[in-house]
Amino acid sequence: MPPANVISTFELTKEEFQSLLAPCLGADVKVEDFKTRALTQPGENYGSTILSAELNLKQGLRRYKLPLVVKLVPPSEYLCEIFDIEITFNKEVNAYKCVSPQYEQIQREKKVTSDNFLDIFPKFYGARTNQQGKLNEKADHTAVLLLENLKLSGYHTGDRLKGLDLQHVKLVISQLARFHATSVAIKLTKPIIFKETVLKACESFVLDGISNDDVAEKIIKCNLDDVRRIDECVPYLNNIEAALLYLKNHLLLSYITTFGVNNMMFKYDQYSVPICMKFVDFQTTIYSSPVRDLIFFLYSSADDNVIENHFDDMIVLYHQEFIKCLSCLGCDTRVFSFENFQEELNIFAPKEFAHILCMVKFITADKNKVPDLSNCDLDVIVQDNYGGELYEKRVKLLIKDFLKKGWL
Repeated sequence: MPPANVISTFELTKEEFQSLLAPCLGADVKVEDFKTRALTQPGENYGSTILSAELNLKQGLRRYKLPLVVKLVPPSEYLCEIFDIEITFNKEVNAYKCVSPQYEQIQREKKVTSDNFLDIFPKFYGARTNQQGKLNEKADHTAVLLLENLKLSGYHTGDRLKGLDLQHVKLVISQLARFHATSVAIKLTKPIIFKETVLKACESFVLDGISNDDVAEKIIKCNLDDVRRIDECVPYLNNIEAALLYLKNHLLLSYITTFGVNNMMFKYDQYSVPICMKFVDFQTTIYSSPVRDLIFFLYSSADDNVIENHFDDMIVLYHQEFIKCLSCLGCDTRVFSFENFQEELNIFAPKEFAHILCMVKFITADKNKVPDLSNCDLDVIVQDNYGGELYEKRVKLLIKDFLKKGWL
Protein backbone atom coordinates (compact mmCIF):
# COMPACT_ATOMS: atom_id res chain seq x y z
CA MET A 1 0.00 0.00 0.00
CA PRO A 2 1.29 3.52 -0.79
CA PRO A 3 1.92 5.99 2.09
CA ALA A 4 -1.09 7.99 3.25
CA ASN A 5 0.00 11.23 1.61
CA VAL A 6 0.60 9.69 -1.82
CA ILE A 7 -1.82 10.58 -4.59
CA SER A 8 -2.57 7.75 -6.99
CA THR A 9 -1.27 8.76 -10.42
CA PHE A 10 -4.23 9.39 -12.68
CA GLU A 11 -4.19 6.97 -15.60
CA LEU A 12 -5.48 8.22 -18.93
CA THR A 13 -7.45 5.97 -21.24
CA LYS A 14 -7.73 6.01 -25.03
CA GLU A 15 -11.18 7.55 -24.76
CA GLU A 16 -9.95 10.33 -22.48
CA PHE A 17 -7.05 11.14 -24.80
CA GLN A 18 -9.53 11.35 -27.69
CA SER A 19 -11.79 13.72 -25.76
CA LEU A 20 -8.87 15.96 -24.82
CA LEU A 21 -7.46 16.06 -28.35
CA ALA A 22 -10.75 16.54 -30.23
CA PRO A 23 -10.93 20.38 -29.95
CA CYS A 24 -7.45 20.64 -31.49
CA LEU A 25 -7.33 17.73 -33.92
CA GLY A 26 -11.01 17.20 -34.74
CA ALA A 27 -13.88 15.10 -33.43
CA ASP A 28 -13.00 12.22 -35.75
CA VAL A 29 -9.62 11.53 -34.12
CA LYS A 30 -9.28 8.02 -32.71
CA VAL A 31 -6.54 6.78 -30.37
CA GLU A 32 -5.70 3.22 -31.34
CA ASP A 33 -3.13 2.72 -28.58
CA PHE A 34 -0.52 4.65 -26.60
CA LYS A 35 2.39 4.25 -24.21
CA THR A 36 3.80 6.57 -21.54
CA ARG A 37 6.95 6.89 -19.46
CA ALA A 38 8.43 9.32 -16.92
CA LEU A 39 10.02 12.30 -18.68
CA THR A 40 11.91 14.33 -16.06
CA GLN A 41 14.88 13.41 -13.90
CA PRO A 42 14.98 13.71 -10.07
CA GLY A 43 15.20 17.34 -8.95
CA GLU A 44 13.99 18.79 -12.26
CA ASN A 45 10.37 19.33 -11.31
CA TYR A 46 8.37 19.38 -8.07
CA GLY A 47 5.12 21.02 -9.15
CA SER A 48 3.78 18.30 -11.42
CA THR A 49 4.18 14.75 -12.67
CA ILE A 50 5.50 14.87 -16.24
CA LEU A 51 5.28 12.00 -18.69
CA SER A 52 6.09 11.51 -22.33
CA ALA A 53 3.39 9.79 -24.36
CA GLU A 54 3.36 8.33 -27.84
CA LEU A 55 -0.09 7.94 -29.36
CA ASN A 56 -1.02 5.99 -32.46
CA LEU A 57 -3.88 7.96 -34.05
CA LYS A 58 -6.35 7.34 -36.83
CA GLN A 59 -8.36 9.97 -38.71
CA GLY A 60 -10.28 8.67 -41.67
CA LEU A 61 -7.83 6.66 -43.75
CA ARG A 62 -4.81 8.35 -42.19
CA ARG A 63 -2.78 6.73 -39.41
CA TYR A 64 0.02 8.60 -37.66
CA LYS A 65 1.97 8.90 -34.40
CA LEU A 66 1.64 11.88 -32.06
CA PRO A 67 4.33 12.41 -29.40
CA LEU A 68 3.14 14.45 -26.41
CA VAL A 69 4.15 15.70 -23.01
CA VAL A 70 1.53 14.90 -20.38
CA LYS A 71 1.44 16.99 -17.19
CA LEU A 72 -0.45 15.67 -14.17
CA VAL A 73 -0.63 16.84 -10.57
CA PRO A 74 2.34 16.07 -8.24
CA PRO A 75 2.48 12.62 -6.66
CA SER A 76 2.12 13.71 -3.02
CA GLU A 77 -0.56 15.61 -1.13
CA TYR A 78 2.11 17.84 0.41
CA LEU A 79 3.42 18.99 -2.97
CA CYS A 80 -0.14 19.59 -4.15
CA GLU A 81 -0.61 21.84 -1.12
CA ILE A 82 2.66 23.70 -1.61
CA PHE A 83 1.87 24.47 -5.22
CA ASP A 84 -1.83 25.08 -4.53
CA ILE A 85 -2.63 22.82 -7.46
CA GLU A 86 -6.34 23.69 -7.37
CA ILE A 87 -5.34 27.12 -8.70
CA THR A 88 -1.90 26.75 -10.27
CA PHE A 89 -2.85 23.97 -12.67
CA ASN A 90 -5.55 26.24 -14.11
CA LYS A 91 -3.03 29.06 -14.36
CA GLU A 92 -0.76 27.01 -16.55
CA VAL A 93 -3.60 25.82 -18.75
CA ASN A 94 -4.64 29.45 -19.24
CA ALA A 95 -1.08 30.37 -20.20
CA TYR A 96 -1.11 27.90 -23.09
CA LYS A 97 -4.78 28.03 -24.05
CA CYS A 98 -5.47 31.77 -23.69
CA VAL A 99 -2.26 33.80 -23.38
CA SER A 100 -0.22 32.14 -26.12
CA PRO A 101 -2.78 32.95 -28.86
CA GLN A 102 -2.85 36.58 -27.73
CA TYR A 103 0.93 36.82 -27.97
CA GLU A 104 0.74 35.51 -31.51
CA GLN A 105 -2.19 37.74 -32.48
CA ILE A 106 -0.72 41.05 -31.34
CA GLN A 107 2.51 40.31 -33.19
CA ARG A 108 0.64 39.47 -36.39
CA GLU A 109 -1.52 42.59 -36.06
CA LYS A 110 1.60 44.74 -35.75
CA LYS A 111 3.26 42.86 -38.63
CA VAL A 112 6.28 41.81 -36.58
CA THR A 113 8.87 40.36 -38.93
CA SER A 114 9.79 36.69 -38.72
CA ASP A 115 13.25 37.42 -37.33
CA ASN A 116 11.68 39.35 -34.43
CA PHE A 117 8.64 37.12 -33.90
CA LEU A 118 8.43 35.70 -30.38
CA ASP A 119 7.57 32.00 -30.46
CA ILE A 120 8.12 30.95 -26.86
CA PHE A 121 5.24 28.56 -26.03
CA PRO A 122 5.11 24.84 -26.81
CA LYS A 123 2.08 23.84 -28.85
CA PHE A 124 -1.04 23.22 -26.76
CA TYR A 125 -3.06 20.09 -27.58
CA GLY A 126 -5.68 19.99 -24.84
CA ALA A 127 -6.41 20.07 -21.12
CA ARG A 128 -8.83 19.20 -18.39
CA THR A 129 -8.61 20.54 -14.84
CA ASN A 130 -11.24 18.40 -13.09
CA GLN A 131 -13.57 15.45 -13.51
CA GLN A 132 -16.35 17.78 -14.65
CA GLY A 133 -14.13 19.00 -17.50
CA LYS A 134 -14.63 22.64 -16.55
CA LEU A 135 -11.74 25.04 -17.05
CA ASN A 136 -11.19 27.96 -14.65
CA GLU A 137 -12.67 25.98 -11.77
CA LYS A 138 -10.64 24.23 -9.08
CA ALA A 139 -8.37 21.52 -10.39
CA ASP A 140 -8.47 18.05 -8.88
CA HIS A 141 -6.39 14.86 -9.10
CA THR A 142 -7.68 14.18 -12.63
CA ALA A 143 -6.18 17.37 -14.09
CA VAL A 144 -4.31 16.82 -17.38
CA LEU A 145 -2.37 19.10 -19.73
CA LEU A 146 -1.20 17.93 -23.16
CA LEU A 147 1.66 19.72 -24.95
CA GLU A 148 4.00 19.02 -27.82
CA ASN A 149 7.08 16.98 -26.97
CA LEU A 150 9.84 19.49 -27.66
CA LYS A 151 12.61 16.91 -27.29
CA LEU A 152 11.45 15.26 -30.49
CA SER A 153 11.69 18.64 -32.24
CA GLY A 154 15.35 18.98 -31.30
CA TYR A 155 15.01 20.91 -28.03
CA HIS A 156 17.08 20.06 -24.95
CA THR A 157 17.17 21.18 -21.33
CA GLY A 158 20.23 22.82 -19.81
CA ASP A 159 22.30 21.34 -17.01
CA ARG A 160 21.21 22.91 -13.71
CA LEU A 161 24.46 21.81 -12.03
CA LYS A 162 26.70 23.53 -14.61
CA GLY A 163 24.56 26.59 -15.22
CA LEU A 164 24.12 28.27 -18.60
CA ASP A 165 27.05 29.82 -20.45
CA LEU A 166 27.09 33.27 -22.03
CA GLN A 167 25.61 32.19 -25.37
CA HIS A 168 22.63 30.57 -23.68
CA VAL A 169 22.15 33.45 -21.26
CA LYS A 170 22.10 36.03 -24.04
CA LEU A 171 19.40 34.08 -25.83
CA VAL A 172 17.32 33.71 -22.66
CA ILE A 173 17.69 37.38 -21.73
CA SER A 174 16.56 38.44 -25.19
CA GLN A 175 13.54 36.15 -25.14
CA LEU A 176 12.63 36.91 -21.54
CA ALA A 177 12.68 40.67 -22.24
CA ARG A 178 10.42 40.20 -25.27
CA PHE A 179 8.14 37.87 -23.34
CA HIS A 180 7.66 40.55 -20.66
CA ALA A 181 7.35 43.38 -23.19
CA THR A 182 4.64 41.57 -25.15
CA SER A 183 2.60 41.21 -21.98
CA VAL A 184 3.03 44.93 -21.28
CA ALA A 185 1.99 45.74 -24.85
CA ILE A 186 -1.22 43.72 -24.47
CA LYS A 187 -1.92 45.54 -21.21
CA LEU A 188 -1.39 48.95 -22.81
CA THR A 189 -3.27 48.35 -26.07
CA LYS A 190 -5.87 45.72 -25.10
CA PRO A 191 -6.62 46.16 -21.38
CA ILE A 192 -9.81 44.06 -21.41
CA ILE A 193 -8.11 41.16 -23.19
CA PHE A 194 -5.17 41.52 -20.81
CA LYS A 195 -7.51 41.12 -17.85
CA GLU A 196 -9.28 38.12 -19.38
CA THR A 197 -6.13 36.24 -20.45
CA VAL A 198 -2.81 37.32 -18.94
CA LEU A 199 -4.18 38.09 -15.49
CA LYS A 200 -6.01 34.75 -15.40
CA ALA A 201 -2.68 33.05 -15.96
CA CYS A 202 -1.17 35.21 -13.20
CA GLU A 203 -3.79 34.55 -10.51
CA SER A 204 -2.48 34.75 -6.95
CA PHE A 205 -2.17 31.52 -5.03
CA VAL A 206 -1.40 30.43 -1.48
CA LEU A 207 1.52 28.25 -0.47
CA ASP A 208 -0.61 26.17 1.86
CA GLY A 209 2.12 23.74 2.77
CA ILE A 210 4.60 26.32 4.06
CA SER A 211 2.56 29.38 4.97
CA ASN A 212 2.23 28.95 8.74
CA ASP A 213 4.74 30.44 11.16
CA ASP A 214 6.11 27.16 12.50
CA VAL A 215 6.89 25.84 9.03
CA ALA A 216 8.38 29.15 7.90
CA GLU A 217 10.62 29.19 10.96
CA LYS A 218 11.81 25.69 10.14
CA ILE A 219 12.71 26.70 6.60
CA ILE A 220 14.55 29.81 7.81
CA LYS A 221 16.50 27.80 10.39
CA CYS A 222 17.42 25.17 7.83
CA ASN A 223 18.81 27.77 5.41
CA LEU A 224 20.65 29.69 8.11
CA ASP A 225 22.23 26.48 9.37
CA ASP A 226 23.41 25.69 5.85
CA VAL A 227 24.92 29.14 5.33
CA ARG A 228 26.50 29.14 8.80
CA ARG A 229 28.70 26.23 7.70
CA ILE A 230 30.34 28.47 5.08
CA ASP A 231 33.01 30.49 6.91
CA GLU A 232 33.06 33.34 4.38
CA CYS A 233 29.32 33.90 4.88
CA VAL A 234 29.26 34.03 8.69
CA PRO A 235 29.93 37.81 8.93
CA TYR A 236 26.74 38.45 6.97
CA LEU A 237 24.37 36.16 8.87
CA ASN A 238 22.35 39.11 10.24
CA ASN A 239 21.76 40.43 6.71
CA ILE A 240 20.83 36.95 5.49
CA GLU A 241 18.46 36.32 8.39
CA ALA A 242 16.73 39.66 7.74
CA ALA A 243 16.24 38.71 4.10
CA LEU A 244 14.83 35.32 5.10
CA LEU A 245 12.44 36.98 7.55
CA TYR A 246 11.22 39.16 4.69
CA LEU A 247 10.55 35.96 2.77
CA LYS A 248 8.57 34.60 5.71
CA ASN A 249 6.38 37.70 5.80
CA HIS A 250 5.87 37.85 2.04
CA LEU A 251 5.57 34.20 1.01
CA LEU A 252 2.92 34.89 -1.61
CA LEU A 253 5.04 37.46 -3.40
CA SER A 254 8.34 35.65 -3.04
CA TYR A 255 7.63 32.40 -4.84
CA ILE A 256 6.59 33.86 -8.16
CA THR A 257 9.34 32.97 -10.55
CA THR A 258 9.07 30.38 -13.28
CA PHE A 259 12.11 31.11 -15.38
CA GLY A 260 15.07 28.99 -14.33
CA VAL A 261 17.18 26.49 -16.25
CA ASN A 262 14.74 23.64 -15.48
CA ASN A 263 11.88 25.51 -17.15
CA MET A 264 13.38 26.28 -20.54
CA MET A 265 14.53 24.23 -23.52
CA PHE A 266 16.99 25.07 -26.29
CA LYS A 267 17.42 24.18 -29.95
CA TYR A 268 20.84 24.31 -31.60
CA ASP A 269 22.38 24.83 -35.03
CA GLN A 270 24.94 22.52 -36.63
CA TYR A 271 27.69 24.19 -34.60
CA SER A 272 25.92 23.57 -31.26
CA VAL A 273 25.04 27.25 -30.91
CA PRO A 274 21.65 27.82 -29.24
CA ILE A 275 19.37 29.48 -31.81
CA CYS A 276 15.90 29.32 -30.25
CA MET A 277 14.21 28.36 -27.00
CA LYS A 278 10.89 27.69 -25.31
CA PHE A 279 9.54 28.27 -21.80
CA VAL A 280 7.81 25.20 -20.41
CA ASP A 281 6.34 25.96 -16.99
CA PHE A 282 3.87 28.69 -16.01
CA GLN A 283 2.33 27.27 -12.80
CA THR A 284 3.74 29.77 -10.32
CA THR A 285 3.77 32.95 -12.39
CA ILE A 286 1.93 35.89 -10.87
CA TYR A 287 1.70 39.56 -11.83
CA SER A 288 4.66 41.49 -10.45
CA SER A 289 7.79 43.33 -11.59
CA PRO A 290 9.57 41.56 -14.46
CA VAL A 291 12.81 42.44 -12.70
CA ARG A 292 12.18 39.54 -10.33
CA ASP A 293 12.16 37.04 -13.18
CA LEU A 294 15.35 38.57 -14.57
CA ILE A 295 17.27 38.51 -11.28
CA PHE A 296 16.09 35.03 -10.36
CA PHE A 297 17.08 33.66 -13.75
CA LEU A 298 20.58 35.17 -13.68
CA TYR A 299 21.50 34.04 -10.17
CA SER A 300 19.81 30.65 -10.33
CA SER A 301 20.74 29.59 -13.84
CA ALA A 302 23.73 31.48 -15.27
CA ASP A 303 27.23 30.11 -14.73
CA ASP A 304 29.82 31.91 -12.62
CA ASN A 305 31.52 33.54 -15.60
CA VAL A 306 28.31 35.33 -16.60
CA ILE A 307 27.67 36.67 -13.10
CA GLU A 308 31.26 37.74 -12.48
CA ASN A 309 32.13 39.18 -15.90
CA HIS A 310 28.97 39.91 -17.89
CA PHE A 311 26.21 40.78 -15.44
CA ASP A 312 25.96 44.48 -16.34
CA ASP A 313 25.99 43.65 -20.05
CA MET A 314 23.04 41.28 -19.52
CA ILE A 315 21.09 44.00 -17.72
CA VAL A 316 21.68 46.39 -20.62
CA LEU A 317 20.75 43.69 -23.14
CA TYR A 318 17.48 42.97 -21.33
CA HIS A 319 16.47 46.64 -21.39
CA GLN A 320 17.42 47.05 -25.05
CA GLU A 321 15.37 44.03 -26.09
CA PHE A 322 12.44 45.11 -23.92
CA ILE A 323 12.34 48.55 -25.56
CA LYS A 324 12.84 47.11 -29.05
CA CYS A 325 9.90 44.74 -28.61
CA LEU A 326 7.60 47.45 -27.22
CA SER A 327 8.47 49.66 -30.17
CA CYS A 328 7.69 46.86 -32.65
CA LEU A 329 4.30 46.47 -30.98
CA GLY A 330 3.49 50.17 -31.34
CA CYS A 331 3.89 51.27 -27.72
CA ASP A 332 5.26 54.52 -26.32
CA THR A 333 8.51 53.58 -24.55
CA ARG A 334 9.37 56.91 -22.89
CA VAL A 335 8.26 55.82 -19.43
CA PHE A 336 10.51 52.74 -19.67
CA SER A 337 13.82 54.59 -19.51
CA PHE A 338 16.98 52.82 -18.42
CA GLU A 339 17.11 55.06 -15.34
CA ASN A 340 13.64 53.88 -14.29
CA PHE A 341 14.63 50.31 -15.02
CA GLN A 342 17.74 50.60 -12.85
CA GLU A 343 15.66 52.06 -10.03
CA GLU A 344 13.26 49.12 -10.29
CA LEU A 345 16.21 46.73 -10.13
CA ASN A 346 17.39 48.31 -6.90
CA ILE A 347 13.90 48.00 -5.41
CA PHE A 348 13.06 44.44 -6.38
CA ALA A 349 16.41 42.64 -6.60
CA PRO A 350 16.91 42.66 -2.80
CA LYS A 351 13.48 41.03 -2.41
CA GLU A 352 14.63 38.08 -4.53
CA PHE A 353 17.70 37.23 -2.41
CA ALA A 354 16.00 34.85 0.02
CA HIS A 355 14.04 33.19 -2.79
CA ILE A 356 17.25 32.51 -4.71
CA LEU A 357 19.07 31.34 -1.58
CA CYS A 358 16.33 28.83 -0.75
CA MET A 359 16.26 27.52 -4.31
CA VAL A 360 20.05 27.09 -4.61
CA LYS A 361 19.76 24.04 -2.38
CA PHE A 362 17.48 22.36 -4.89
CA ILE A 363 19.29 23.62 -7.98
CA THR A 364 22.60 22.16 -6.77
CA ALA A 365 21.12 18.93 -5.41
CA ASP A 366 22.94 15.74 -6.30
CA LYS A 367 20.64 13.83 -8.64
CA ASN A 368 21.39 10.65 -6.71
CA LYS A 369 20.24 12.19 -3.43
CA VAL A 370 16.95 13.81 -4.50
CA PRO A 371 14.16 12.27 -2.39
CA ASP A 372 11.27 10.23 -3.75
CA LEU A 373 8.65 12.89 -4.46
CA SER A 374 5.76 10.48 -4.04
CA ASN A 375 6.39 10.55 -0.29
CA CYS A 376 7.49 14.18 -0.04
CA ASP A 377 6.76 16.38 2.97
CA LEU A 378 8.45 19.29 4.74
CA ASP A 379 10.91 17.08 6.63
CA VAL A 380 12.03 15.52 3.37
CA ILE A 381 12.45 18.93 1.74
CA VAL A 382 14.55 20.49 4.51
CA GLN A 383 16.58 17.43 5.47
CA ASP A 384 20.33 17.73 5.12
CA ASN A 385 20.78 15.81 1.88
CA TYR A 386 21.64 18.64 -0.52
CA GLY A 387 24.48 21.13 -0.43
CA GLY A 388 28.11 20.22 -0.91
CA GLU A 389 30.87 22.10 -2.71
CA LEU A 390 28.68 23.34 -5.56
CA TYR A 391 26.09 24.66 -3.09
CA GLU A 392 28.79 26.51 -1.15
CA LYS A 393 30.28 27.97 -4.33
CA ARG A 394 26.91 29.26 -5.56
CA VAL A 395 25.95 30.71 -2.16
CA LYS A 396 29.28 32.52 -1.76
CA LEU A 397 28.93 34.07 -5.23
CA LEU A 398 25.32 35.09 -4.55
CA ILE A 399 26.14 36.77 -1.24
CA LYS A 400 29.31 38.43 -2.55
CA ASP A 401 27.54 39.88 -5.57
CA PHE A 402 24.46 41.08 -3.69
CA LEU A 403 26.69 42.79 -1.13
CA LYS A 404 28.73 44.46 -3.89
CA LYS A 405 25.57 45.80 -5.50
CA GLY A 406 24.09 47.01 -2.19
CA TRP A 407 21.19 44.54 -2.40
CA LEU A 408 21.88 42.68 0.85
